[in-house]
Amino acid sequence: MRLHHLQIRAFGPFGGTEAIDFDALGAHGLFLMHGATGSGKTTVLDAVCFALFAAVPGARRSQTERLVSDHAQPGTSPEVRLEFTVAQRRLRITRSPKHLVTKKRGHGQTPRQAKVLLEERLAGRWTALSTRADETAEILDDLIGLGLDQFAQVVLLPQGEFAAFLRAKADDRAALLQRLFDISRFADLETWLADRRRTVRAQVTENDRAIHTAVVRAEESLVDLAPQIEQWRGLPVDALPAAVTEAAAATSTRLSEAMAFTERTATALDAAVRTHEQADALLGLQRKGAAAAATWAQWEAQDDERASAEGVLAAHRRAARVMPSVRAAERAAVRHRTAGETAAPVRASLEAAGIADPDQGTQLLADGREPLSQALEADRSARLAEQQLPARNTAAETARTAVGTLATTRTRLDERLAVLTTTITTARQTSQDAADLQHRKALLDEWRGSTATLRDAERRDARAVKRVTETARRYAEAEAEVIDLRTRRLAGFAGELALDLQPGTPCPVCGSAEHPRPASSAAGVGADDVAAAEQVARSAADAHRAAEREQTAARTTVVALAERQASLAEQWAALTGASLEPSNLTTLQSDLATQLDDVARAREVLAAAEQEHAALEARRLDLEQEQRRSEQEVVQATAERDSLRQALQDAVDRRAEALGRHREVCTCARPSADTAADDPTDDPVLAHRRHRDLEQLLERWTTVSHQVAATQQSLAEARTELDRQLEDEGFSGVEQARAALLSTAAEAELVAQLRSARDAAQQARGVLDQPDVVAAMAADPADPAGALALRREAQSADRQAREQFAGAKRAAASLQRLAADVDRLLAESRADRESLPVLDRVADLTTGAGDNQLRMRLSAYVLAARLEQVTTLANHQLEVMSAGRYRLEHTDAKAKGGARSGLGLHVRDSWTGTARDTATLSGGETFMVSLALALALGEAVLHDAGGRPLETLLVDEGFGSLDDESLELVMQVLDDLRSGGRTVGIVSHVSELRSRVPAQIRVHKTEQGSRVEVHVGDASSAA
Repeated sequence: MRLHHLQIRAFGPFGGTEAIDFDALGAHGLFLMHGATGSGKTTVLDAVCFALFAAVPGARRSQTERLVSDHAQPGTSPEVRLEFTVAQRRLRITRSPKHLVTKKRGHGQTPRQAKVLLEERLAGRWTALSTRADETAEILDDLIGLGLDQFAQVVLLPQGEFAAFLRAKADDRAALLQRLFDISRFADLETWLADRRRTVRAQVTENDRAIHTAVVRAEESLVDLAPQIEQWRGLPVDALPAAVTEAAAATSTRLSEAMAFTERTATALDAAVRTHEQADALLGLQRKGAAAAATWAQWEAQDDERASAEGVLAAHRRAARVMPSVRAAERAAVRHRTAGETAAPVRASLEAAGIADPDQGTQLLADGREPLSQALEADRSARLAEQQLPARNTAAETARTAVGTLATTRTRLDERLAVLTTTITTARQTSQDAADLQHRKALLDEWRGSTATLRDAERRDARAVKRVTETARRYAEAEAEVIDLRTRRLAGFAGELALDLQPGTPCPVCGSAEHPRPASSAAGVGADDVAAAEQVARSAADAHRAAEREQTAARTTVVALAERQASLAEQWAALTGASLEPSNLTTLQSDLATQLDDVARAREVLAAAEQEHAALEARRLDLEQEQRRSEQEVVQATAERDSLRQALQDAVDRRAEALGRHREVCTCARPSADTAADDPTDDPVLAHRRHRDLEQLLERWTTVSHQVAATQQSLAEARTELDRQLEDEGFSGVEQARAALLSTAAEAELVAQLRSARDAAQQARGVLDQPDVVAAMAADPADPAGALALRREAQSADRQAREQFAGAKRAAASLQRLAADVDRLLAESRADRESLPVLDRVADLTTGAGDNQLRMRLSAYVLAARLEQVTTLANHQLEVMSAGRYRLEHTDAKAKGGARSGLGLHVRDSWTGTARDTATLSGGETFMVSLALALALGEAVLHDAGGRPLETLLVDEGFGSLDDESLELVMQVLDDLRSGGRTVGIVSHVSELRSRVPAQIRVHKTEQGSRVEVHVGDASSAA
């Protein structure tokens, strides 16, 4: 992971906007960050963590609400923007914490939620990946592979914490290691084993409890086996099946004996029951025969009384047959009397009306009906015309008023249309410049974007030039090394030949067999050394050529962008006649924005005016049509009013003529005894009402006269029928028939008495004729009491036998169920009982108990292995920083006092040959060991997290405790890290580092807030 650029705004002590270019600092490989205490050096590191993880490390994590700067201007939103590369992806994240802003309306503040934007550089443009906090966290977690705590320890290297780690106890040391290394799977295994053991033990215990519960339930039906069950409670559960089986065998024998005894008592009980039932049956037949004999004797003694009652009942039935005719004659007389009473007032009303002959009056009324109807029709027409005439007058007047109103409205509408026409013409003239302004805006936006791109390209070109120079230097050095090795190789050939010379053997060069002064081979160079140097030279040449190609591509990009900018400036000059410079860009953009706003407003006014003009034009056409319709309505309303007046006069004439003809022919128009001679008959409604009343009176007379005649005939027929019925039934008159009648209750009682006596006598006779009754009456008296006593004795004996059998049966069934339950429960828990000892041993080992001699948990054992790995890695750096004096040693010796084992650290001093506690190190020695330990932990955590390289490291404080020699050794280690392609940042107050490290981040503290100054310096001096 490499950091490129950091921008901070209103964050921590930084009230304004501060930017740090890590790419420029990275050109040196090593940079220094320094500033006064409290100026904000740590806040810079916190900003990096906040951008990546939305939180700050360590104890400051709970102070996220204090991230917003107190020095920021009102309305400034806090923000951190970090640009970085991870997993070959160029990303940019912009994050704003939750903060308060001043309300736009009213007083007070309102909360503003946290925001995040994650972008990726694709095809030269920033493309948004996510604006959701959870989704952003998931993407970064996959790419970085580290949590906040791990990142803070691996990338920021807080020396104070590692010094504390160096001197800490084993438990505190384990806490840090657990934050850095993921040992959750081992801790989960410990927890799973403990939970599994607890679960299995609980299941076995629950199974044992279920077995004992089954024994207790069986005890309720095994009272006879109480002593045995008491012994079962002390037995182990696996011994219960044998004990239950033994008890079941004894109970089975007892059950067989009880079954045989029960069969004998049941046979005796059946015999006693039959004897008792026979005695009861005999007694019942004897009592039944005696009662039937008494009933038959009573029937024979009451013959005379029955004959008298039957005569009274027969007379009542004859009288009942006559009563319908009596009631019919009475009803006919009532109807005839009522009809006469109804006809009398009708006749009187006709005489009062002057109608002596109803038939003649009916004819006269029929003659006057038609002229009366014509008079009524004419009267309705006249009244309707009188009602409609005012409305016709009003309608004509309203139509005339509407014509005048529409004329006034149309005049005002024409005036508004003239105003809108002027407005539309002005707005159209203003909006015609829109295309030209948009073209200018596009030129400005492209020029501004190309300016930023050109600056980036120029920076890449400068870096490419530096890499060309650096690779050329390395290539020249490699070639010089090859030439030197080849020269030394040629110089050493004589020594190599001398190694093969033997006394008396000719020299392959001079041919002499004597070798007085053979050449030495001490300075010889082997062919492998030359080949290796040549390979290094070829690699350096390839790197140099690649750098040249990169520099050429960068220069081509710069030239193309510069030409494009020049072309844009020319186009701007052609359009506006003015030059396009960075100094006037803001002014040009502001003026252009104002002009575009004017065009936008003109377009809005134009659209609104055109819309209103179209609507008013449509309204003007509608008004013309309404005016024409109103004028037509005036003409039509006047014609309708005149026509209605003529219709009214015609209706009045027709009404008078029809009333005259009606008075001439109709009897209703003639004065009667109860009407005055000067009655008003000019009103057709009143004449019609009198005419209708007389018609109804004549119709009523016709109806009632018919009723009188009909009821008189019905009365005569009813009386004739009554006389015939009395004669047929043997009565002299109606009164004699009435005297023979009985009430309904008396008749029912008499009938019931006769029927009951007859039924009882017939039933008694039937009983006396039954053979079994005849035989019972001839037998000796029955003794059911004695038979009942014998039956009860047999029942008691059978009940006792059955109770014994049921008890034995329940005991056998209970023992059978108990045996099945015990066998089932033991089978269910067999696997758990067998696995529990193994689980106990394994769980004890993983939790540091049992046979675990070091009393070390599994997770602690894994942490000890991680610490041993870290110690090995740290010693590579510590040997350089301590000039080979110190080495860290990991110990897993058993700790005293029950402390955690396996996490001990000692430091071995090669000068004394002894290992001592890390707490005995001096301040400078502690810093060197802590730094080595921090670098090693970082490398180990990276390997554990997936092995992604970290190209930016920040070392926080601790350099002030080193002497000059130690500082030189530590810087050598940091230089080695830098030469491996990493950018190393140092946070320190040591003044010597300011002169030694040219690339610096200077943090200044002021009353208005802190600010950052980045000083790059000369990269060649850092190299």
